[in-house]
Amino acid sequence: MNRYMTYINNLITNIGYRKILALILTPFVFVGMFLVYKNAQISRKAYSAGDPLIVTYTPEGPPPNPPMFVVSNMLPGDEYPSDGNGKLFNVKNGSDEAESVVMDAIMTIEEKNFADILDIEIIELPSTNIFSGKLQAFLDSPPINLGNFAPGADKTYRVKVKFPSSAENEYQLAKVVFDIIWQTQGPEIEIPRDCSAWSGLITRVVEGTEGNDFIFGTRASELFILKGGNDLVFGGKGDDVIIGGEGNDFWLDGSDGNDCIIGGPGNDKLDGSDDYDLLYGNEGNDKIDGSDDDDLIYGGDGNDNIDAGGNNDKVWGGIGNDNIEGGAGNDEIHGEEGNDTIDGESGNDKLYGESGNDNIKGGSGQDFLDGGPDTDTQNGGSNTDTCINGETNTSCEL
Repeated sequence: MNRYMTYINNLITNIGYRKILALILTPFVFVGMFLVYKNAQISRKAYSAGDPLIVTYTPEGPPPNPPMFVVSNMLPGDEYPSDGNGKLFNVKNGSDEAESVVMDAIMTIEEKNFADILDIEIIELPSTNIFSGKLQAFLDSPPINLGNFAPGADKTYRVKVKFPSSAENEYQLAKVVFDIIWQTQGPEIEIPRDCSAWSGLITRVVEGTEGNDFIFGTRASELFILKGGNDLVFGGKGDDVIIGGEGNDFWLDGSDGNDCIIGGPGNDKLDGSDDYDLLYGNEGNDKIDGSDDDDLIYGGDGNDNIDAGGNNDKVWGGIGNDNIEGGAGNDEIHGEEGNDTIDGESGNDKLYGESGNDNIKGGSGQDFLDGGPDTDTQNGGSNTDTCINGETNTSCEL
């Protein structure tokens, strides 16, 4: 999370506090009949799009439109809300049919791993315990089934957050911001075919809006479906699937975990970050960074800038004049169609220009270079390299 906070701090420096605050509070829309939060409504009532649930709650925090929970500046033994009565949520089924209702949560800001130390208690009034334990365990858990709500039926829930008396002083200036999501049970989650290996892993679905969204994932494995706008998504620690929308998405970052990221038709930035990732640029002139571990990268249509990153990666540039760097590791790179520039960099790489007039560099290591048809320039680099199908070959020993 630290590099994301650094990025946010840089944004604050560059565009000013008021603009970044508006960006952080960009509304989230959750599909699978997930609840919609809109800034104009969140202080007193949250309505749903296509979802029959109506949720009202007692407001808390600075006006005009705070998140549901902003927990900070607590001392050991304190509770949130501070009056000791908890925050009350009334959940009503507004349809003429019975609905199965579940409860979930999403965290948007955390400092000092505060969720690991805080306790949360959720009671269905008058006295039925729904959840009692650490806040982080609640955030990590799958949605909690609250049972069937008859047509027009409603229930009230009390939520308290507690700072344990036994906590250390290091947490006293910590902070966590999160929302509770009430939703009807949605249909079975469908994973795009390109990400079929993630079937069965996804426990949450998050859908963006037509605006510019800023979304932090959780430790769960989530499916993010974006729409219009230039969006920023940080997937969090789970094995996530991120589907880009119509805009030029500014940063689609899988974060920790094995992630599948598919760009939309715009000029997108995709970042696999840690672990094994599958990255598809699709249409547009995309910037794709595989980062660490063994990744599969497909540039798609457009003139793409691809950095495979560390470890042993496989890259297909697709249609367009692509610039592809292998990075560290033993990489396999295919330029495919277009006049491509390929640099294997370090490691024993296999580099294929394929169609188009390509410029291929092996870099360090014992590399294999194959320019393919058309007029290609190849430079094997240091060590003993093999070059075939190149019209101009340099530093090629075999």
